[in-house]
Amino acid sequence: MVSSDTKRSGKYRFRWLEAGRIPPAFDLRTSGWAFDEAGHPSSECIGVLHAGQLEDGDWDRILALPEEVRRFVIVISSATAPQRARLLQAGVGEAVSDSTDAGEFEARAWRLAELTRWLPRHRQVGHLELDLLAREAYGCGKPLNLNPREFALIWRLADNPGESVSKQDLIHDVWRMGFVPETNSIAVHMSRLRRKLGFVGLSGIIATSAAGGYCLLGAEQQAQADAAAAASAALADSNAARRLPAPRRSPTLGIQAAAY
Repeated sequence: MVSSDTKRSGKYRFRWLEAGRIPPAFDLRTSGWAFDEAGHPSSECIGVLHAGQLEDGDWDRILALPEEVRRFVIVISSATAPQRARLLQAGVGEAVSDSTDAGEFEARAWRLAELTRWLPRHRQVGHLELDLLAREAYGCGKPLNLNPREFALIWRLADNPGESVSKQDLIHDVWRMGFVPETNSIAVHMSRLRRKLGFVGLSGIIATSAAGGYCLLGAEQQAQADAAAAASAALADSNAARRLPAPRRSPTLGIQAAAY
């Protein structure tokens, strides 16, 4: 039992993601947490799921949770340490043994709640705005209508604007895999993402590095690209004007006549 001086006074909320009663060791209400029967796992409400021995059906339940939801879920199981490591690699917020005592469990839940509250909800990179809660991106105020994987890709690139992110890092951080598969999945998703960015006037905002990784242009780089595009357009207009036929003067009327 957690002592009264560490109770959270209802500041945090949790939801038990099982049908049965909550085991006493995992009932965060004893530590002052608010129990939310209808809340969805989010930065405002931590989900608690008991996965038993982590059999195939348990994995199916966990992986059925959207990637953006798993990060707010604590999974309790009787699994081995390597299996709990796999849970973390699959994107869950925390994985604990079912032998964990109440004090440790509450401390881990509190840490997860605090970490999720510190996640930036919005990012602005030049003309691009990212909304973590809505899982959406906006270019010059226009929504891109991204799917979860596309959003995860651009959010990861926005971790370090102006720096290249390798395919290996994207596979690990977005796909939660430890190796680069023999498919072109990254290229396909990146192509769709670039096309959507182009629809809102942000073509070229994601560059491909010489080593094959990808880079989201920072605000200064975007401004330089905009200036270069404007200069190129002005030069094209100037060249087009030079190619127009010169007007000729009528020998009899003394006025200009269009050349045909």
